[in-house]
Amino acid sequence: MDDIRFYDFDFNLLNIENKASYINWTIKYNGIGTFEAHFPIKSKILKTALETDYLIAVQGENQAIITGKQANEKLVLYGRTPNWLLTKRVTPKFSKITGTPEEISRNIVEDAFSDVENFKTEKYENSFEKINFWRNVYNPTEKVVKECLDRIGAGHMVIADVKNKNWIYKMQMGKVRDLIISSTNKNAYNETYTEDFQDHVNGGWYESYAEDDSGSSQWMYIESDKEGIYKWIGVLGGQSESEAKDSLNSREWEKEISLETKDVKYKKDYFLGDTVKLKVCFGNFKTTISKKVKGVKMEYENGIYTENPIF
Repeated sequence: MDDIRFYDFDFNLLNIENKASYINWTIKYNGIGTFEAHFPIKSKILKTALETDYLIAVQGENQAIITGKQANEKLVLYGRTPNWLLTKRVTPKFSKITGTPEEISRNIVEDAFSDVENFKTEKYENSFEKINFWRNVYNPTEKVVKECLDRIGAGHMVIADVKNKNWIYKMQMGKVRDLIISSTNKNAYNETYTEDFQDHVNGGWYESYAEDDSGSSQWMYIESDKEGIYKWIGVLGGQSESEAKDSLNSREWEKEISLETKDVKYKKDYFLGDTVKLKVCFGNFKTTISKKVKGVKMEYENGIYTENPIF
């Protein structure tokens, strides 16, 4: 188990700790991950943790901003991955922007942190189709970035660049892997297959507001690709076409496979955002579903390490 190194927001090293009895990292592809660590009450990190308001925890390549502390018979620290900082800025409403999701999201972050000299953005070198994107209300910057990148199935992260004393925002993009995870391949166990479509719709209406400040609106329709009894229509959330499509996508027919993996390693067999295949067999029922790796959960407890991808 790697030591946990603690820094302040000026990237000064404050403490190195290796006495944790429990550590839980959950990292996300296009969302905010979590951190939890338990230490003996006599741990040397106690004084630093309780007397320092702004702390960064770093273990290997995993990083978290400490957002909660609890001390009784032990010290427990809670945190969020550094892209949580994007929730601490607000992006005002804006009229239509045309550009790639990578360009738009990067510009939004640059505007939000324009007052922070050591907050940098890193360009993702690839070609993407341009989109039209706008927001009619003020939103946390993290929400705007996440929804923009969802348009191309991309993710994002913020890194504390300790060596160069910078914060760095960048987009990330997964790949399609040949990996098949299943009990028959002896790399999975405890499989469960579920379906849920009670909230599913395949088309719907949304209230679209004008891009100017007039406040006028009209109801718009997103056509269903089904006909007859199979056409299920709903009222969608959002105030623009892009937001309504996000709402529609959130009401997909859910087909899920949950399982625990064995001998499948993060950053060796798969990375965040990668698409892999999950295969299950129950009696005479067999199915294979392609799933994106949306996160990874890593736990250290009493010297034992386990990890599982989140789909």
